[in-house]
Amino acid sequence: IVILLGSSVWAKNDLDNILKEMDKRQRGMKDLKTSFTQEKILELLEEKLISQGKMKYRKPDRMSWKYFEPDPLLMVIKGKRMWLYYPDMKVAEKYDLERAGETLGLFVGFGKSVEYLKKNYQIKLLKEKRDFYCLELIPKREEELRYLSKIILWVNTKEYWPVKTKIYEPNGDSTLIEFRNIEINTKIPDSEFEFKVPKGVEVVEPLK
Repeated sequence: IVILLGSSVWAKNDLDNILKEMDKRQRGMKDLKTSFTQEKILELLEEKLISQGKMKYRKPDRMSWKYFEPDPLLMVIKGKRMWLYYPDMKVAEKYDLERAGETLGLFVGFGKSVEYLKKNYQIKLLKEKRDFYCLELIPKREEELRYLSKIILWVNTKEYWPVKTKIYEPNGDSTLIEFRNIEINTKIPDSEFEFKVPKGVEVVEPLK
């Protein structure tokens, strides 16, 4: 019992230290950009979809995901508004983020304070390796649990930035995103988070 208790206390202290270091980095960050590779696994179809692109984020609520391969796609988030633009289909989808819970996991690890994470997620340190810490985050809110079962976050042991995140959905689907070439505070302009509907593009609102 003593050994198990000691191990549990060590894990908690270690997790607290990791979260404190993450919080320090978040407080000093104004914006961030990174390249990414995304692997989407569709459980029902037994299919794996791999895509690549670039992500840009600026505090407090602006984000852009630009997919280049295999099919072009642009996702722009500004405040409570989200746009998904499919150039090849000439279609733009407009969402109210308060009702688009499936996007919540994309914010985890970038820009959110430790206070926010502790309030909204049960956090556990799964394992520690040479280059990263592996954290498990389970949503506390019932509303979010309808879209997210859990999130696994890999955090760099030197710089304390997320280098990989895996989002699990209740239907068995999962999305693994690996980040590379992370750049901090490069003064990303407003234009990167603006979306103007191109001429000839159809606008739809799927959640209405």
